[in-house]
Amino acid sequence: MYPLNLPEEELKHKVATDFFSPNPQSEIIKLDKDSKALLKNLDSTQILGRIDFCISYNAKTLFQPINFLWAEAKKGNKADIIESFIQLILTIGKEKTYENNLPPIFLGAFDCERIAFIPYHELDSIFTQNDFNWNVPPSNHDTKEFKQLHALAKELLESKKLQFNFKSDTKELQNFIRLNFTLHNENITKIPITKNNFTTIYQKWLLSVAPSISIDFEAEKPDILSSDFYLADLLSENNNTKAILDSLRILLQSDFYKVKLEKRVNSTSFNFTEFGFNDKQKAHTAFWNLYERPPKEEYWSHIIERRDLLVPSDIRERKGAFFTPQTWVGKAQSYLAKALGENYQSEYYIWDLAAGTGNLLTNLTESHKLYASTLDKADVGIMQELANDKSLALLPKHIFQFDFLNDEFFDKPCKKHAETGGGRF
Repeated sequence: MYPLNLPEEELKHKVATDFFSPNPQSEIIKLDKDSKALLKNLDSTQILGRIDFCISYNAKTLFQPINFLWAEAKKGNKADIIESFIQLILTIGKEKTYENNLPPIFLGAFDCERIAFIPYHELDSIFTQNDFNWNVPPSNHDTKEFKQLHALAKELLESKKLQFNFKSDTKELQNFIRLNFTLHNENITKIPITKNNFTTIYQKWLLSVAPSISIDFEAEKPDILSSDFYLADLLSENNNTKAILDSLRILLQSDFYKVKLEKRVNSTSFNFTEFGFNDKQKAHTAFWNLYERPPKEEYWSHIIERRDLLVPSDIRERKGAFFTPQTWVGKAQSYLAKALGENYQSEYYIWDLAAGTGNLLTNLTESHKLYASTLDKADVGIMQELANDKSLALLPKHIFQFDFLNDEFFDKPCKKHAETGGGRF
């Protein structure tokens, strides 16, 4: 977002103006009335010793400024974000800034492309060490103390940091500041996921998390899709999908994914049912530190039912389970009424032999006379979940796995049809 050759002082000024003031200079940043009112209360002019960047609450009536952010700034985009945090910690510890000033809600580090935050309270134990030598130059990354602190805090920083890209995460960063840089902040407020933004967040997940999963998605299509991994993440709590919803195609179980697909045609790794991470789950942790999951329960059925929105069109065309357009649903049901009479729902039993996730049965009401089957066991689970949630008018026990093209069930007609010469497909 900012030129890589931008001097550090100018970078600090631009970041303060664009994201922590009501008058941004960047053309890509738009503010509504409420955002401007909130940002008007932020002050970026405070100088605290050798701390690069400070954001505090702008109120002359306060006895002491309330600090929201102390941050380390680096020009360009080559600086290691964790090392920047360590340098900031050494700066604060050496000057004991926290003794004469209210500690901030967040510590931060940024360069020309990104900014990261970590709650100050996560580092309390580091600042209260009794036997640590703070009297070293913070900018010297080769000292014994810097390396010692780096070894001590690296894992914590990587697991707890909240990182945004200035350009691609502009709205998320603005929302984060709006929710957390306020006097009413008691806890960190993450970005909520709703039925309106779950597809947008999926696109960000594809760039941030998908490459860190130890799987070749191209080789596994269409049997295993990246969207199923995203849903496993999204509908999980404490990195455990099964604790919430066990009917998904893929489950997240702490630090690996478990594939529930029993039949995986043309797969290069069909003997494996688990996939881990190739970066020790770092990208996954960093991404989900920003978003609140799972979403509100009221959105679960909608997200599962509309997972077709996450699937590329070529896959949707090959796997009809993902989506049957409502126009087709209405047309199919009008044909049924025309052929069987307008009371067909109460007079006939209806069995959709290739139901996918049940879209074709939408709006039918006689649940005790409806049956649905599909080849894909995962789709069976999804339909049963929708039925339990009353989002699909079927009885869960009327939903089952069945291969109508290859099963012997239809090979021989029943006695009645055998006598008349009918009943054979």
